[in-house]
Amino acid sequence: MSLERTGEVLAHDKQKEVEAVARKMTSLDPDARGDWLFTLPFAGTGMSNPRISLGEIYNFAVSIMALDPAPGDWILDLGSGSCWVSEWLSRMLIHTVSVDISPDMLRIGQQRLGPGARLAAGDFEALPFASGSFDGAVCISALHHVPDIPRTLSEIRRVLKDTGRAVFSEPGRGHASSPQSQAEMQELGVLERDVVAAELLDECLRAGFQTAQVHPYLFPLPAHSPEEWRAMQASGEPRLRSDKRDAGPGVNPQAPGPDQQRRKWVQRLLAPLRAPGGFRPQQREPMERFLMGQDARLAWQCLVGVRNAIEAHPVVVAGKEERRPDSRRPARLRAAITVLDAPRQVDAGERFAIRVRVRNDGDTLWLARQTPWGGFVALGAKLVDTNNLLVVHDYGRSLLGQDVEPGENIEAEIGLVAPTQAGEYRVKLDMVDECIAWFEHMGSPPVLRPLTVTRVE
Repeated sequence: MSLERTGEVLAHDKQKEVEAVARKMTSLDPDARGDWLFTLPFAGTGMSNPRISLGEIYNFAVSIMALDPAPGDWILDLGSGSCWVSEWLSRMLIHTVSVDISPDMLRIGQQRLGPGARLAAGDFEALPFASGSFDGAVCISALHHVPDIPRTLSEIRRVLKDTGRAVFSEPGRGHASSPQSQAEMQELGVLERDVVAAELLDECLRAGFQTAQVHPYLFPLPAHSPEEWRAMQASGEPRLRSDKRDAGPGVNPQAPGPDQQRRKWVQRLLAPLRAPGGFRPQQREPMERFLMGQDARLAWQCLVGVRNAIEAHPVVVAGKEERRPDSRRPARLRAAITVLDAPRQVDAGERFAIRVRVRNDGDTLWLARQTPWGGFVALGAKLVDTNNLLVVHDYGRSLLGQDVEPGENIEAEIGLVAPTQAGEYRVKLDMVDECIAWFEHMGSPPVLRPLTVTRVE
């Protein structure tokens, strides 16, 4: 069973999903409780296997990295269960609204999140929210319980903002026929189905999402013996003829040369990844360059491993529209700083200012509005000695008065205070994406200005 809306699937009694949690917690032992629901994703009564906990943690990490939220975002936690995903997101300074079909689960989530919890008992196929309400949605191991997946995807798209994205991490081929799924369908009455990567990608696009990508899910991670690793390190290029003139008798001299042969092989290898939801050109080109210089068999094995991982557990991200990079989610951070005015000598403890012109040489919009969680760009200064060793790390900041598009210039002035100890110093000027990175750490060159500090008589 995959994503088809068969009569049997659409007729599924959703009330059984509501009752499933209560059924799993029943026991003749009056002291037995569903403590594992409170301790998720960590071990607790009824779930003490570290592998299960690590699998949940890995699932969370892969899903949230694929979603790529920013602090301050509003994220819809779909199929939230006991709300541990919401709890972890809140620790990342991300706002959440938790949705589950089971009131019992939401009561546990209320205890977990406290009085400020934002919870909603609801059906994915008819979400109780206004259109354009959320920056993103996360659905971990819940979509395969939904009878009408196309309708659900349309609803999720509706409640997302124009730049919103949704991530779905689901069991893939073979899930519904596994012994555990068969037993739970019989005992609990829940719906279990396979989520096939290609079908989910297509359904996302049919639901109106403009972009759809699938990410590999590798758990547990593959392991290699020393002998296998040495063999991988020693692998070389495929043996191809180096020159058409050396092709020998009976070989067409007009046949493609080795580079063309390898390029055609790589293109055939990557053909499935060019479909909707495959790698973007900027992601595909580095892989093509990698494969052009590697052993063909090793490259094939790597891609087969990725393909099998996706088939077993697809992680699909769908976006309403292409999201351009900004300083909350930066791509290439580069700045060209030109000093317009700066003193070379000041008295100890004296206030002074440096005026600069800055050009955005990257591809990321610099946001200027200050937020408690960063993600805005400012002009920053560090104080170093003549050997460029730090004297004062956080020496000063100057907020920008406006957003700065790639290619645009802006002038800024930063006010500083000279150190109380006389000597020779340097002021290092750099842009900083607050709470994310100094531009220098991303490869952008800072500017150093010498500063002589004199003793006050």
